[in-house]
Amino acid sequence: MYKIRLDDLAPTQFAVGRAEMLVRAARMKKKHNQDPQKLSDYLLVRPVPVVRRKNKFYLVDHHHLARALYEAMQPQQGGEVCISVKLLFDASSLHETYFWKSMHAANWIYLFDHEGGGPKPPQTLPKHIKDLEFDPFRSLAWIVKERHGYLKTNAPFSEYKWANFLRTRLMLDQDILAGKPTFDLSGFKVDENGEFTLTADGHEAIEEAMFLVTNEEARGLPGYRGPGA
Repeated sequence: MYKIRLDDLAPTQFAVGRAEMLVRAARMKKKHNQDPQKLSDYLLVRPVPVVRRKNKFYLVDHHHLARALYEAMQPQQGGEVCISVKLLFDASSLHETYFWKSMHAANWIYLFDHEGGGPKPPQTLPKHIKDLEFDPFRSLAWIVKERHGYLKTNAPFSEYKWANFLRTRLMLDQDILAGKPTFDLSGFKVDENGEFTLTADGHEAIEEAMFLVTNEEARGLPGYRGPGA
């Protein structure tokens, strides 16, 4: 168990869901404002897993937690925001090619971008947590899971699998063509306490998504519940 600066963490994916990140960030900020020790205690029991290679630390899970902490605390603490980490593996002895192969084999890297495009070369991954882009379908997948559309599992990248399932079936891009804001900007609101609410447009999208994730077509995805769930 260690603490390191967020500035020293290298992401191993390209995107996160804005909805989940904003909720977590608001709740972290609230904890800190009530009592800074509350946030410290919260983070202490939720160390993020990292892999070390020479002088770099690669964040291999909990990107939403790390990005939320950055959003909540960076305005106050700047580059000194720290997070608890758990070292999984020291890969300093591995040549770069074998390093990335081992990361892929361990499911510690996700090489698809915020539009589902990829796989992309690992060398093009963001250099900092703040550079992670927002995938609106990852937001959708998280909201659907919170509404028990599918079950939480330990399967690698399960919510991204659901996000990509929805990406190929929900035509949110039609809203963009019609000049409407994207789902991430118009589908929901998060207040300063981390309370999440859907807008009218958001309800429409989630209703369709909830139907899709319980359809037979989704069978085989991690956490699938089936019709009538």
